[in-house]
Amino acid sequence: MDVDLDAALADPGVVARYLDKIVMVPGSGCRWWSGAISGRGHGRFWVSGDLVVIAHRFGFALTEGPEALRDAPQLAHRCDNPLCQRVHPEHIVASTAARNRREWAIRRHIAGLPLSDPRGARGRAQELRTLLRENPAGVLVDQARLVALIGEQRPLF
Repeated sequence: MDVDLDAALADPGVVARYLDKIVMVPGSGCRWWSGAISGRGHGRFWVSGDLVVIAHRFGFALTEGPEALRDAPQLAHRCDNPLCQRVHPEHIVASTAARNRREWAIRRHIAGLPLSDPRGARGRAQELRTLLRENPAGVLVDQARLVALIGEQRPLF
């Protein structure tokens, strides 16, 4: 896969297909994925034939280089948005599985964050992708709706 990924990152056609699936939402610090979505709500990108990668991993390799991706055991979304494609370097960073789980456990009960969305990661991602395709500004409205739905209530347990 390393050779395939290197070739894909160097192929202007593949990079253009990836970039065509990115939507900028005014007022959002994220670059949003509008293509296929995995079962966990992350973007999926068909690089070529049977090579499919998590979209933000391809974006990370595109901005940081393939070596940086190879050196990262896992990537973490600091913005808690699985559709984010890394406009700001601090949105998606190299991490480990243990660190990612620990941070998720801490932040998943914070009201208004995407991790606390009752629709779940995939349900939220699918609805947001639809909004991105129809009305990108609706993404920010959805975030406000999530805060209103959950409010500032802390978990009881």
